[in-house]
Amino acid sequence: MVPDLDTERVPRLEPLELSDALHRDGIAVVRGVFTRDWASRLDDDLSAELGAALRSPDGVAPRGWNRFYFEPYAERVRGFLDLVQHPVLTALSAELFGPRWQVVELGCDIPLPGALDQPWHRDFPMPEHTRRHRRLTSIAVNVPAMDVVDAPFQAVLGTHLDDDADFDGGMFPPAARGGELEARMQSFYGRMGNLSIRSGLMLHRGSAMGLHSRMRPVAIVGIVSPDDGAVADGAPGRGERVPPRLRMSREYHDRLPAALRGHVVAEIVAETTATLPPHRTEHTFEGLRMGGPRS
Repeated sequence: MVPDLDTERVPRLEPLELSDALHRDGIAVVRGVFTRDWASRLDDDLSAELGAALRSPDGVAPRGWNRFYFEPYAERVRGFLDLVQHPVLTALSAELFGPRWQVVELGCDIPLPGALDQPWHRDFPMPEHTRRHRRLTSIAVNVPAMDVVDAPFQAVLGTHLDDDADFDGGMFPPAARGGELEARMQSFYGRMGNLSIRSGLMLHRGSAMGLHSRMRPVAIVGIVSPDDGAVADGAPGRGERVPPRLRMSREYHDRLPAALRGHVVAEIVAETTATLPPHRTEHTFEGLRMGGPRS
């Protein structure tokens, strides 16, 4: 059994049901996956990792005014193994991507007080496989570390398959669509213990945060098909050419459960946890750097 699983409220969702929701809407919410104590420990670990990342010259990447993204070390996040081995995610990953699904990213998005609305965007241009076959090749799992009371994640359902011929870099829709997207958007107020699973192609944004709000970390786990070219090769317009992967020590990698090790795309950066190098976040996102669309 997964530690800290809330056995009174274990979601009984079939992977096909979640897959259908993702292909229809671009997002699915799974409630009551973990306990609030589990989420509180996630908050502690991500906050500590943020402090370490901020002390490193290239430790964080700006994602708009007072909003940052960074890549914590999985071995310093106590809930990482609980999450990536959760039966809801493993069954869904196999349904979507077959038996060779891969975990390629552990990230963290943190809006700080005063953060502004991001522009509407996709996380990457549409992969050719999705364009031709209308099938997803990756998912992002968002895991809130606290209850969201303001600055919710906002998304426009069904836009993950929208034509992108006039998107800037394949990622940013024309400004003229702003009114339409505002009218259709939905706000998602994350709750401790819940997961949201989404396509990075769905048009979305982080919304503005009040000046007196509290820092609010959200863990992001990226899971992909083994033939996902947009992730494996680095896609034009993403602002980077570094394939996503989890940076970890050999000591931690060798301790991964055998059934999971083949699903984790890792870069070994140290021999032991104690000798991990300073944080380095290479996945910049130029269109979000200043909180507005690129010129």
